[in-house]
Amino acid sequence: MVYLEHGPEYGAYLITMAFYYVGGLAIILYGAYLNRNYLLKKEFKLAGIKGGIWPFFKRFLPWLLIGLLIWSVSAFKATDYYLSLYSFTMTSSHLSASGVFEDMRNDEFYKFDVDGIKKLGTPSVGFLKGYKLLDSKREGFIVKRIDQVVIAQGYPFLPVVKLYIYEVDGKSVKAIRTAYLVYPQSPGGRLSEIFDFPFEMFFWSGGGVGA
Repeated sequence: MVYLEHGPEYGAYLITMAFYYVGGLAIILYGAYLNRNYLLKKEFKLAGIKGGIWPFFKRFLPWLLIGLLIWSVSAFKATDYYLSLYSFTMTSSHLSASGVFEDMRNDEFYKFDVDGIKKLGTPSVGFLKGYKLLDSKREGFIVKRIDQVVIAQGYPFLPVVKLYIYEVDGKSVKAIRTAYLVYPQSPGGRLSEIFDFPFEMFFWSGGGVGA
């Protein structure tokens, strides 16, 4: 089922998606445009300023880093919005796996098989958050279930999210697979491909979740 209480606010969702698709790249391109003269001209004679690749790069670097950071954070956050919407429970966001595992151990709604997860392999650092995906849908006479623990790993300065997907049998973790979301893939569309399950968002008046 969809856990509407876990959905983002309308405005926050739109801003995140705007930064993911346009904002991060726009900041990088704007920084390159502002400093283009350093690259196009070898020397500014009146000011005594030399141009070239290195002077251009020094002035462009802050724009590049800011743009890449916004791009990577928005990619992670957009993925988080969709995963949270379909998660029975989830951890807080952390920069190391130890914080994620601590949240799992203390989760009052579901006792995660943390030892099983660690044995199969885990991310170490990055933007990290854990989820318990729990849902089902009927396709004719067949009921398709999704019952997995997922750890999402965002890479600082890269618009990429890696998913560690742990197959659950009861309360034990039995297998792992990994998948990636890479810009400009749609977070909802890519998750639907990975899990063979529709990840959608529905807007409703006054905020809440959207598509």
